[in-house]
Amino acid sequence: MRHFFRSTILVVILVVASLLLFSSEMIQKTAMEDLSEKNVGLAERSVITPMGSEDVQTEAEAAVLLDGDTGNVLWQKNAYEPLPPASMSKVMTMYLILEALENEEMDIEDDVDISEVAEATGGASIYLREGSVLSVAELFQAMAIVSANDASVALAEYAAGSEEAFIERMNEKAGELGLSQDAHFINASGLPHETLDFESRMTALDTAVLGYHLIHDYPDIINLTKQPTLSLSYRNQVLPNTNELLASEEADADIDPPDVDQHLNLPEVDGLKTGYTRGAGYSFIGTSEENGKRLIAVVMRADSVEGRFEETQEILKAGFEHVHKDLRAEGE
Repeated sequence: MRHFFRSTILVVILVVASLLLFSSEMIQKTAMEDLSEKNVGLAERSVITPMGSEDVQTEAEAAVLLDGDTGNVLWQKNAYEPLPPASMSKVMTMYLILEALENEEMDIEDDVDISEVAEATGGASIYLREGSVLSVAELFQAMAIVSANDASVALAEYAAGSEEAFIERMNEKAGELGLSQDAHFINASGLPHETLDFESRMTALDTAVLGYHLIHDYPDIINLTKQPTLSLSYRNQVLPNTNELLASEEADADIDPPDVDQHLNLPEVDGLKTGYTRGAGYSFIGTSEENGKRLIAVVMRADSVEGRFEETQEILKAGFEHVHKDLRAEGE
């Protein structure tokens, strides 16, 4: 039976299904994929020549550009400097929840009882209340799309019994995925410590590598992160994706439009995760695909909300120009 579930690929069909149903099916499909087929063909793909250090200019304190097919670094700036990732650390939480679903440690439709600890979690939230019950699917969507800290904590508690136990899993998985020794998580949400002046730490390269593993091991995550809004039955909420590069035609009239335009000459960014705390500044791990080629860019400590998106798009634009030129030259 386990082999059957691991080898079965579900087809997600968008007809008149609600966003909740779509996302639930997407996550379930992802959880059932066969691990043995995840990296098939990677070694056979072309290795792109790295870009020169002066090929991209950015005001971000640290940044990196990865080849989304091979994980190779194409360009970097201070990519080995450990910095607070803020909510970009939720990428690890997302990875572990999808892994738990894949291993049948939980089910996408499981009900999760909201604890006092989850309710008390600060920052971005979906206003969970102790005693409420939401499904794993609803909480996962809230974490991935609107960066809800309370949903992240609720999932961590459900997956591991407590957030503390889940944090141990996060740090163990960091080693398994090849993140640097500087990578260290203190919670499932990316928030600063409540009483002490410290936060989780990752380098820009750690963050990009983590995003690379999430996309490669669970590629359908993009079908979720590219959703411009979250429609949540809990409290009848319609919330915008924190990725302001995703234009929405379905957002509630009360939601302000994105501050950053998706210019026609810039890559369309379909993921992956924003981050902000006072200590971390404005950060973003963005990814885009053009002509079958995916790139992953990370910026940390950009100077503004808009700046993190603009910097990411410029890095990705330069990356695609370099990649396509390199591939054309290889084919000559």
